[in-house]
Amino acid sequence: MRLITTLAFSFALAEGASAGPLLDYIRSYDLNNYAFGIALAAEENPYAGAETGTYAYPYLTSFHDSALTNDWLLVRDGDVGLRWVSEDGDWELGAVARLQTLGLGNSDAPELEGITDREWTLEAGPMAGWRGLPVHVNVKTYAELSDRHDGMISQLSLSAPVEFSRGFLVPSVEYIYMDSDYVDYYYGVNEASATPERPAFTGQSAANLAVKARWGYALSSRWQLSGAVGYEMLDSAIEDSPIVDTDALWSARVGVAYNTDVFRPRDYDNSAPDEPRFTLKVGVFRDKVDTEVRRDAANGLPGFEFDLEDAIGVTDDKTVLQVDANLRFGNYHQLEFGYFELGRDSSATTTRDISFGELFVPEGTQLDTNVDVSTFRAGYSYSLIRDAQKELSIMAGFHLADFEVRLTTSGGVDTDRSKGDSPLPVVGLNAAVFLGEKTTVTGKAQIFRTDFDQYEGSLTYLTVDVRYRWARSISIGAGYNYYGMELTSSQSSVNGYFRVKHHGPTAFVTIGY
Repeated sequence: MRLITTLAFSFALAEGASAGPLLDYIRSYDLNNYAFGIALAAEENPYAGAETGTYAYPYLTSFHDSALTNDWLLVRDGDVGLRWVSEDGDWELGAVARLQTLGLGNSDAPELEGITDREWTLEAGPMAGWRGLPVHVNVKTYAELSDRHDGMISQLSLSAPVEFSRGFLVPSVEYIYMDSDYVDYYYGVNEASATPERPAFTGQSAANLAVKARWGYALSSRWQLSGAVGYEMLDSAIEDSPIVDTDALWSARVGVAYNTDVFRPRDYDNSAPDEPRFTLKVGVFRDKVDTEVRRDAANGLPGFEFDLEDAIGVTDDKTVLQVDANLRFGNYHQLEFGYFELGRDSSATTTRDISFGELFVPEGTQLDTNVDVSTFRAGYSYSLIRDAQKELSIMAGFHLADFEVRLTTSGGVDTDRSKGDSPLPVVGLNAAVFLGEKTTVTGKAQIFRTDFDQYEGSLTYLTVDVRYRWARSISIGAGYNYYGMELTSSQSSVNGYFRVKHHGPTAFVTIGY
């Protein structure tokens, strides 16, 4: 609640002060200073028997490295974020996010058989730097946003950037610290995955040392060639993992970018695209679901925690509807609402004993399962930036998450259920980039963490989509959604643990009035 209050105060302060010089600077920023490119990257995979990863991807870049500019938009070493730079240019403070791609890949190596893959995820956190000397110092810490693990990773970087007439070179040395949860998630082996040749392994905190360099060269006023190389030496706490077969990792990247001035030319003050005041968005969501649940007995004995999709055969893939509505008032204010509902029923024979609250289900029992999850979202957002090229908003609101899990033995003789409907406050960021007159790319990130009274849990909502304006009041588009919620509670209706993650592609139609 303290964070929400701070945001609300910031909204009022920014509006009351007519934005002020900082917001004026941000709003006047021209995204056509950046260029789009295609890069080819190769990274050594640390896992035993896994192949080196090679992939191509689009990227956004500037002809001048961020270590040598004061731009508020930060694009550096795979990070994208926002920063503030002091007037003398010595200090930089901000927040960054990056995509963590470490995983087993498509490897079918026998060394990794039975090991659960580590999925790609989004990491984000604060960043601070000192640039008052020839050697720049930068510190950043990342937390994982999609609830795959509770670990954190921090990086201390010392760099010596050099700028030439047509390019730049930034060599650096990095100290990379990973806490025990982070190491355990990526390099640990649990008891269920252990074999005589691959013993169980619990990760401990580790510190790696890396040497890196990034560079850029302007082939012309429009074309830029850029790249990076890196060599990272692994701590023994990682080397000792039975699924790791190297003591160091190398990486390389090369890309070419072209500045086409793809963003709309910007005009200051109230120059945002003419959009409907009210929009209704109806989407078809192809949902991939993962649900874990535990219900403890009334006498305090812990129940059995199990994955509904794996243990009981609940369907993990379903097409559902999602409805969103937005009401814009003034140039910088917006109310947003959303609703999503997912219901699944299944029947299966248990393959092991299950304890769920007061219900004990022995192996071989026919079990009927009913799972209902619905989410209502409401929030207020204030646009720090809104012009012909871009919009960036901060928001505060709540998610009302309603869930019920009911297990019934064959014939309906024995039944128990876990049910909760707690409102969860959230804060977040909304962003939009306008490409030409009709195409818009948008993204949202909303998070919540709590440990209060009878509740402990988290919520993460992420979405990105591309929308094409077919007519003034009708748009069509496609995107990808992620929603993750965890809740542990001693409240009698829950009395246990519930976690649901659902994600997948979506196609939608937006109607405006």
